[in-house]
Amino acid sequence: MAPVKFLPKVEIDSNSQFNPNQLTPKGYMKINKAQLFGAMLCLSGHAIGQTVYQDTYDEDGLTTNLGIGGGGVAETFNNASGSFAWNDDDDDDEGLSTGTAGSGAQITTFRTENSFNVSNGFTLEVTFDMESNVDGPGTGVPFPSNHFSFGLVSDAMDGENALFDKNTYVPTTDAIGFSLGTRGVNTDEGVVEWDADGGDMQGLFSYLAPIDFATGSGQTITLEVASDGSFTYTYGTITGSGTTNIDLTQTYFFKARTQGSVGNVIQSVTLSTNSTQFAAPTISTSASVYDLAVPVDFNIVFDPSATTATLSTPTDPSVDLLPLDTDNDGVVVFSEAPPVGISTYEVTASRAGIPAPLSESTEVTVIDPAEEAADNAFSLAIKDDSPLFYYRFEEEAGTTFIRDSSGNAYHTNDFSGNITFGTSPAPGGMQNAADFSPSSGVRYIKVPATSEMSSSFSFVSVLNVSGVVPNANTRNLLSMTSGTGSGATVFGKHEQFRTFIDGAVDNLTDTEALPSDASCLVHFVFTADEINGGGEVAVYINGALYGSPVTVGAVGANVGNWVIGATQILGDPCWLDWIDETAVFEAALTDVQIEAHATAFFAAADPLLGFNADLTEVGTGDPVTLTWKISDLATAVTINGVAQDISSGGGVYTTTFNPTVSTSYEIIVSGPDGPFTKTIDVTVTAPAVAPTITSITTDGVSPDPQVTIEIQGTPNSSFDLMFSPDMVTEWEKLDTISTDETGYGTKTFAGLGASEFYRVEVP
Repeated sequence: MAPVKFLPKVEIDSNSQFNPNQLTPKGYMKINKAQLFGAMLCLSGHAIGQTVYQDTYDEDGLTTNLGIGGGGVAETFNNASGSFAWNDDDDDDEGLSTGTAGSGAQITTFRTENSFNVSNGFTLEVTFDMESNVDGPGTGVPFPSNHFSFGLVSDAMDGENALFDKNTYVPTTDAIGFSLGTRGVNTDEGVVEWDADGGDMQGLFSYLAPIDFATGSGQTITLEVASDGSFTYTYGTITGSGTTNIDLTQTYFFKARTQGSVGNVIQSVTLSTNSTQFAAPTISTSASVYDLAVPVDFNIVFDPSATTATLSTPTDPSVDLLPLDTDNDGVVVFSEAPPVGISTYEVTASRAGIPAPLSESTEVTVIDPAEEAADNAFSLAIKDDSPLFYYRFEEEAGTTFIRDSSGNAYHTNDFSGNITFGTSPAPGGMQNAADFSPSSGVRYIKVPATSEMSSSFSFVSVLNVSGVVPNANTRNLLSMTSGTGSGATVFGKHEQFRTFIDGAVDNLTDTEALPSDASCLVHFVFTADEINGGGEVAVYINGALYGSPVTVGAVGANVGNWVIGATQILGDPCWLDWIDETAVFEAALTDVQIEAHATAFFAAADPLLGFNADLTEVGTGDPVTLTWKISDLATAVTINGVAQDISSGGGVYTTTFNPTVSTSYEIIVSGPDGPFTKTIDVTVTAPAVAPTITSITTDGVSPDPQVTIEIQGTPNSSFDLMFSPDMVTEWEKLDTISTDETGYGTKTFAGLGASEFYRVEVP
């Protein structure tokens, strides 16, 4: 630091904010204690100014910051989760750190929630650890894509996994900072920049100065950039200078990135500038989907020093917010009932001396309650028991929202784009349903409703259930999240249906509890209740208790949002089949209520609800049992033209056939909007027939005669052709003979020209 040539008398005022251009009437400079060192540097010619962002990542959480300048936002890419995501900022000894990546492709990023005005220059100081930036986990073999970088970026870049990536990403933003590690051949080590509008270098990486970074803990690097773009940097005993081309009139976020690396940690970050800061406005609502004619409160916050603050609405492009700010605190609530459809509300604020007006927008969706599908017996039964939320999934394909029919207006547009709406290809349902069937990608519905998971509750759903789970993971039906990654997976299906409500795995059904071909629609209820400090859960299928209630351990408190179809972190493994009517009740339903719901389900559902066979391949004359399921709306049923007795009304029926040949069984169910049909193919296999040789012939040519053997055995089968020169020597397999549908087969081959013996065997 250069010598301090002049330092006026300093009066310490712990409540004031330092302003280097402001003196007290006595000629004293008032300065906050925490800014004293900054004042000395400013007076010595280094324009550090006030600290606008500072975080030591010490137990206050990623999204909050007990220091200065707000919290942060973390993102993961390429399956970088769990052990390789920026931690929860919950350990004073670790800082902002990750674990060991499972592959070189795994990436995690962090940025500040706020951006900062640095038009008059800035100083960025970062303290970091770097254990290794080249070695893979425990192998000593480099991940070629390893990389560690941090610096200031003029755009949030949410959803982008790049930062100072030279080859694979073309930036549209300005940035300056440090690249630590060579990242194979893609990135140089040292001071680097992105210049989004830099002539021939537009949108490209620029290498400003080399630095050989070392491994080690508690390392500090400092970058000072003046308003004209000139910069200096200090890393231990290494110093240097240069000029950057980035546009400092933009606002900048601090951002960090690590990829496939071991032990990269950011211990602290301090960003200082004497540029005037101006807070970006915010606008929010308590929900995102509303009923028509319901007033929506738009909660607006803007910088109190703003000289203009306007709101753009569907009916008025420029609502002046300043007259509404009667307390002059920048907090305004604007209320109106938006029109049907999706509306955008945008707040914009400005003030002299900031780079550009700042704005933020939000969208709300308004639906007309009069357009809800007409009630039926099932919907009325559900509503009579006052659910917390109730989704009927009657929305058309391409909808952007899901309607809540409970009357509590927990409509949502927070669901995965992979969920579609329409008529289930399997039989049954209540008009449309929600399709969770894509084989890859996260899909979920996050419900605005919150409640206490450890309390008594019931989950009711109408499901198309597959008996085959494609991998070892449970396909999740119901979870609860607090929004920060905590919570629990409540209920899902592996081979069996199971619950994790107490933090452990508790199986609830047998493997074959439900039809295995996804062709039956099932009314399903899961109940949970607190008992003596623990819990009791039960499963009901089509209104009847399945097995016995299961005792589980104590259930911890977790107030949060319900999630349908995914884990508590809105991740895979997700549900795979269709889901129809779904509701959650904040008390365990009684047996009487559940039976009443099932009765209403059979009364209201489509006439044909399912058709399957216990076997799809049988021997001649062996029995095959067909199971079929109908609602009360079915008026007649035939299977291959034979009328079936449906006098018992809606429910599950079985009938047995003894086919002698392969047969296609077609069920036809008459009823409203019918008839409905479904076909099951049953293959009949012929009984096994022991193989025999019916003839052996040769062409008589020596010394290598051609031998032809004809056999008879089980049709469409293969047998081993065995050879022995004298029937004493051990028999050896010579070839294979296959039979056709009549049971006959032949094989021609070169004989040995001497005495030889053959026989056929079952493999």
